[in-house]
Amino acid sequence: MATSNPTPTKSIWTGLQNKAGFSPIEGMHSSISVKKMDFPSQMRSAGSSGFTELPHYYLGRDESSIFKIWSQAFLATETRHPVVGAWKRTLFTSKWEHSTDEDEITFNVQTSTLFIDLRIPRTKPVSRWESIGKQLIQNKDATSRQILESFSDHELRLYARQHVFGGFSKLQKENNRPRPRPNKWYIEGDQEDKPFNAWVEWSYATDENRQSYYWERWERLPGDKLGNSLRLALRKQKNMDDSAESHVDGILVVVGDHFNYMIARQVPAHVKDYDNANNLVELVDSAIVEGDRDTAIAFLSLDGGHGTVSSGWLVDCSIQPWNHGKQLVNCIQGCEDTEIKVIGSGSDFLNWKVVFGKSAWDVYECSLQSASDLELSLKQSTSMSSRL
Repeated sequence: MATSNPTPTKSIWTGLQNKAGFSPIEGMHSSISVKKMDFPSQMRSAGSSGFTELPHYYLGRDESSIFKIWSQAFLATETRHPVVGAWKRTLFTSKWEHSTDEDEITFNVQTSTLFIDLRIPRTKPVSRWESIGKQLIQNKDATSRQILESFSDHELRLYARQHVFGGFSKLQKENNRPRPRPNKWYIEGDQEDKPFNAWVEWSYATDENRQSYYWERWERLPGDKLGNSLRLALRKQKNMDDSAESHVDGILVVVGDHFNYMIARQVPAHVKDYDNANNLVELVDSAIVEGDRDTAIAFLSLDGGHGTVSSGWLVDCSIQPWNHGKQLVNCIQGCEDTEIKVIGSGSDFLNWKVVFGKSAWDVYECSLQSASDLELSLKQSTSMSSRL
């Protein structure tokens, strides 16, 4: 007599997601964004601004410092949601399309506060772009903008079809159903009251047949230690000096052996507006059609990538493939100075500051016990590897 396997106990978590770009264009592609989730009641009272507004409200008012208040309030609850870790997306499906990890390389690194999601289609001529970029850097000490300027119109349009975004997130456990609020997604994990090894995500919005618009499956990557070892979340400060690089935002997240980073795009004030563009792909396509390469390249100046701590903080996958093989500090500090310092004392990491060269970063989350431990870890890959 055949027997069926028991259905695994599952856990339902929901979230309200809004993408709010730190640059003029908002959308799915190549933007820094924020997932706004539903906070427990004890967290809504933290901070004078409260939690009733969506993230782009604070970004638009230049009040994004509220995100650090959210971080402090969440960490005070001494809880961790079960998707802390490093993940790959093995399946995406919507009504008439689908993709798998055979089509796209994905690295989603999620701490308890900040996250970065990186997705690179395997059809892109990444090796060619890497070769072009590294040759120009070697021969002419070219900048990333100069490398993009060497691309053809067609290559710029292909380049725009990569995907990276990040920001602040918080999950709220539900009683087996999503809350009746808009712009939502919800996830179901494979375990109850434990870190997930896999989870699926549905859009809360449905089509005319009451089916979710999309469905995704995520699986944990080896080496993240279930989020129980190293965890680090940093956000770049602005306006440390007068250079263009100092005025852009950035995020760095580390879980176990995996790190993701991103640096926001530099968009000068004189670029043309394309009001009909709903995302970066449409904007770049429109700009190229009109011969406006300057605007297209400006919006493609965002950088983001993934790497491992055990390799010595080397980048192994990047939106800018000429960064492959570089150390993390060379990709995020905006100058040749690779000095690393962590300023602060005591165990309250929210008061520490990490300095890479000339760029300063706020600490949103850290599992290490002191600023000196963090500095040693960032400087010495052998020291960090021993902590994994």
